[in-house]
Amino acid sequence: MSQTVTLSARVPPEFRDQVDALAQALGRDRAWVVEEAVRRFVQSEQEFMTAVERGRADIAAGRFVDHEDVEADLDRIEAELSSDQ
Repeated sequence: MSQTVTLSARVPPEFRDQVDALAQALGRDRAWVVEEAVRRFVQSEQEFMTAVERGRADIAAGRFVDHEDVEADLDRIEAELSSDQ
C-alpha cells in the first residue's frame, strides 16, 4: 500500500456540507472527494503553467501573430462573407 500524508485546510461549514453530500452521492468518503478535487486542480494548474511557458517560448522565438494582424484578417473574412450574401 502506498504511503499517504495528511493535508489540512480550513473551509466554511457549507463547503464541508457540499463535499459530504457529493461524497454520499458518489458512494465515497470525504477524503476521497477532497483528494480527487485537489488532484484535478493541481493537474489543471500544471497544464496551464506548461501552456503559458510554451507560449512565452513561442513569443521569444517570434512564433506569434500580432493582434492587429488577426483583426485585419477577421475584417477581411467578414467583408468577404458580407459580399457573398
